[in-house]
Amino acid sequence: MGFRSLLIENELKISLRLGNVVITKEEEDIWLPINDINIIVVDTPKVTISSRILCALAEAGICIVICDHQHLPVGYYGAYDNHSRSSKILKLQIEKSAADTAALWKEIVAAKIENQAEVITRLIGGEAGDEVRRYLSDIQPGDPSNREGHAARQYFNLYGGAGFSRRNDDMILNSGLNYGYAIVRSYLAKVCVSVGLNTQIGIHHRNEYNRFNLVDDLLEPIRPFVDLYVMQLMKEEEYFKPEHRRKLVNLLNHLVKYKNKNMYLSNALEDYVEQAANWFADSNVEILFLEVSGYVGEQDEL
Repeated sequence: MGFRSLLIENELKISLRLGNVVITKEEEDIWLPINDINIIVVDTPKVTISSRILCALAEAGICIVICDHQHLPVGYYGAYDNHSRSSKILKLQIEKSAADTAALWKEIVAAKIENQAEVITRLIGGEAGDEVRRYLSDIQPGDPSNREGHAARQYFNLYGGAGFSRRNDDMILNSGLNYGYAIVRSYLAKVCVSVGLNTQIGIHHRNEYNRFNLVDDLLEPIRPFVDLYVMQLMKEEEYFKPEHRRKLVNLLNHLVKYKNKNMYLSNALEDYVEQAANWFADSNVEILFLEVSGYVGEQDEL
């Protein structure tokens, strides 16, 4: 898969020539090999793109995220089905037992809470992190007591202060969080399709109107990576600026330590989703969750 994350904010045309994505702005062409690209974020209504290039991008496994007038991602375009065994994997997803999915959801919730605790430890200190981590001790399969929700309430009170609310769209941090979550969610959706998973059939998320239930399940332990970077990026800011959006799109190219080596976040997510696909075939497959403790950051800052 590619390594370039493109954010388009200006009036231009995107076309396909000789296996390259060509970006034309003010009669100047920029050529990019299509295989170098993994995601394109369109944050302007003034882009011209043909059905031919859309087909080529889908065939190459490249997703496009469309933003609204508030610069928040609202749409996703990607391959409908590009895996040779998607029907077989769909059958495995449908037939997975409730006991197995409940057990996996317990692991997902535990990984999310541990990552949230690590974020708070980095931002505030170890004692504050332990206030979040205490919810780990009594998670049950399926999380019937909603330890995830209780931990999240404690977490965001520490993360943004007592007056912080995820429901308040006027808070600058929420703009960054929503944008970052949407970018990573779109990328996970792309990777799920690439390995043959049906994104509508979730582990815990079962909303009949959500075509990304499984993506939202897998996203939960990854959200704290966005949380940490958004706080580092926007803590002292008053407005959500274009430079913030550019940096958040580039989060996929940050380094994380995963499987004892430094990897781009995008590559680690691909490995993570592939393990999830293997789990549907065999519940004994261990899924190695990404850990915020292994977050390294932007390569040029090392």
